[in-house]
Amino acid sequence: MAMTGITVPDEVQGVFNDFKLKRTPHFAMFFKIEGDEVVEDTEMHVPKEGSDFDSILEKLDESTPRYVVIDFNYETTDGRPADKIIFVAWIPDTCKIKDKMKYSGTKESVKSAFVGIAVNINATDMSEVTSEEVTAACNKV
Repeated sequence: MAMTGITVPDEVQGVFNDFKLKRTPHFAMFFKIEGDEVVEDTEMHVPKEGSDFDSILEKLDESTPRYVVIDFNYETTDGRPADKIIFVAWIPDTCKIKDKMKYSGTKESVKSAFVGIAVNINATDMSEVTSEEVTAACNKV
């Protein structure tokens, strides 16, 4: 449990594990805080078929924080194809202070519940979560 008192239920961990093992049709999954627990935001999921990285960015709102996990395919610096599970804590500067505190205070609990995250990105505006930024972060690790 996070210092905020918000928990990540077992069902949500199970959904993430299925995503990580490529058992879902999703390219990206979104999670939000509802009440005192983290829940799946099913309306915002991005399917693998016919989607690109911009499809994820279109779903992000400048006033609403979310946690996003992405099954990201990229090319390494030496030209090999690779993929990693990316965790993005989308906590925009323009959201309410109470939401910022809630999402920031719960982020570490979510990350530890989602075992298998390769890269962690903290984004406060769109420039921090572009395809180029994510690729650069993947190549650093």
